[in-house]
Amino acid sequence: MSETTTGRTDTSEAGLSVTAALAAISARLTEAAALAKAALVCARAGSEREAVRIVLDLDVPLSEARTLHGAICLIGRINRKAAETFAPGD
Repeated sequence: MSETTTGRTDTSEAGLSVTAALAAISARLTEAAALAKAALVCARAGSEREAVRIVLDLDVPLSEARTLHGAICLIGRINRKAAETFAPGD
């Protein structure tokens, strides 16, 4: 996001950032789903110890997805605040 000479916020860069972040969230959640399914298969096969080991690997992709989600929310709040600040008629 950058401020233009008119004082308005240019959101074209933010749009790309949001799109990239959403794609990254999707990738992390796909990875987490695959890990969860693998853990379930292990547990159903009687290898609960291996299932727990696999589930522990969920930490990273879930944490990264949560962080990316927070970043997108922050961009949204910044855009709303900028729209309020630079609303026409001010």
